[in-house]
Amino acid sequence: MKMWLQRFFAIAGLTTLEALRQPLLLLLTTSTVVAISLMPVLLMYTLGEAQKLVQDSALALHFLCGLLLGGYAASAALGREIRRGTLTSVLSKPVERSTFFLAKFAGVAGMLALFSIATGIVTLLAGHLAENSAPAVSILLYTAPFAAFLLAGLLNYFNHRPFVSTAFVLLVVFLTGVFAFAAVTGHVAWRLLPASLCISLATLVLAGIALVLITRLDLVPTLAVCTVIFLVGLMTDYLLGRAAESNQLAALAYNLIPNWQHFWLADAVTGDGTIPWWYVGRVGIYATFYLLGSLTLGILSFRNVETKA
Repeated sequence: MKMWLQRFFAIAGLTTLEALRQPLLLLLTTSTVVAISLMPVLLMYTLGEAQKLVQDSALALHFLCGLLLGGYAASAALGREIRRGTLTSVLSKPVERSTFFLAKFAGVAGMLALFSIATGIVTLLAGHLAENSAPAVSILLYTAPFAAFLLAGLLNYFNHRPFVSTAFVLLVVFLTGVFAFAAVTGHVAWRLLPASLCISLATLVLAGIALVLITRLDLVPTLAVCTVIFLVGLMTDYLLGRAAESNQLAALAYNLIPNWQHFWLADAVTGDGTIPWWYVGRVGIYATFYLLGSLTLGILSFRNVETKA
């Protein structure tokens, strides 16, 4: 058991590190953070709906970019191993295919956790800054990405540290520091936390689906299918909701396709609305069982994947 855990965490850690070194993931994360942080400033003429527009836009950007990031990261993490033929050298060692597959997902989940921490922090701060003035928090929030890139550049120049992964980690660290300062001074929209957590769970679900698909498809088809699943999942209630009550085939499709509306709770926090934590728990259970099914299917599919020498 100890050896299994060592192999599992070693592969998961390397997968997370490899994902953090992808320039596309850093650019997407930074762009999301900067866009959300600037929303209280950019959305000026809102006719008294500043808070609603900012929080809806922030959660929507977190949702969309998180799903894109999760799908791409999961596809690239395993697809690259299959295409390059490095999978053969890994599996020639005492590493089971199921262990390798699950460790790959855990590594991708680790990267998505860092992304969700960064975007979640900015969402909670932007939701408060939309209607409340906090110059110190705003300045720290706007300068955090620039400070992270500057320090990563200096570390790369003087200590030869990899720029991309260092900048990613520093961005999360600096945003966490800004969040701690804002929490102490009372400038955090805590009621948005449950909505942000549910969106983070949605990114994990799509990452699991992408990891299953990449065992049979190339990168581009996998991302295309993930896009279709995302769009259809948003319209599940409209397309299959009524038909599922009387048609078994429609009911099966309704239950198999992930319903992203369970994770999208922006309307619930409109005004002074709050999301009960018991509902977040139910969403977590839904995501857990969906992931268990997806990963089980992925393990079965990965067992028959041909490795290139």
